Amino acid sequence: MQNSLGKNREPLPPTDKAIGAAIRLLADDQRTVVEAARNCLREFGDRARVQLLAAAETGEPAVRVRARELLRALEVRRLLRRLVGLDLDRSGSKKPEALLTGAVFSAQMVRTFTKAAPELSRMLRQEARHLRPLMKGRSLPMCARLLSDHLTGVLGLKGAKASVLELDHVLIDCVLEQKIGVPVALSLIWLIVARWAGLSVCGVAMPDHFLIRVHGRRPVLIDPFHAGRQVTKVDCIRYLKRLGHRQLMSHMRDLTDREMLMHYLRAVRRAAAARGRDDAQETLRDAIFQLEVR
Repeated sequence: MQNSLGKNREPLPPTDKAIGAAIRLLADDQRTVVEAARNCLREFGDRARVQLLAAAETGEPAVRVRARELLRALEVRRLLRRLVGLDLDRSGSKKPEALLTGAVFSAQMVRTFTKAAPELSRMLRQEARHLRPLMKGRSLPMCARLLSDHLTGVLGLKGAKASVLELDHVLIDCVLEQKIGVPVALSLIWLIVARWAGLSVCGVAMPDHFLIRVHGRRPVLIDPFHAGRQVTKVDCIRYLKRLGHRQLMSHMRDLTDREMLMHYLRAVRRAAAARGRDDAQETLRDAIFQLEVR
């Protein structure tokens, strides 16, 4: 009975003394001791945050560096929890807030200094407010053209060279700042602005490419990577056949926002791999897996 009850007991939270002792061991000369201290502090998690913050500012040089690394790891873990907890399934075809927030969390997992979702939201909503009155009473193809003309001509967004995979061309805040992006990042921006402008839009994941579909009586396919040009279903079929794909319609279906965010995360992960960011790759892999199983 006692053994059974003992097995069900949760471990006691670490004391301040235990946390302080683990932090002091970060200055040890032996790698095994330092790694053991790191593992301990990772297990302590947010309960060690306050003392780690103090150590990151006032500790010995080695302790400061290692405390900052641990604080960054805690922040990334927090971002991962928030990302997989987003209500993407209820976002619908007209509400891009969760999708934008997910893209920002993805960027923040890779880089410490990234613009927050509210700042990017204000910027993209402003573009949508400009477009909304221009689209009123217009046909769907004309609305799609106005959207693309504004994002390419006014905002200046364009496709990055296909052979170059840079984080700056994937992370949404960098794409908006530098005006160059890969297909999935540009499609994400097109989709967000289009929805806030009043259109119903979904992503379409083509092999090695990405499109968006604007819904209406006769849906319109847009290619944000190529200046937002409109493409036909026949164009897509030719493209798929040229690449040797047989299941044509499966590549041309609408994606849910969850699926679109997963495609975006995969692009961020590939770009992180190209930069040798193994730590980011592992976190992004976990995010993709958790989104898949939810």
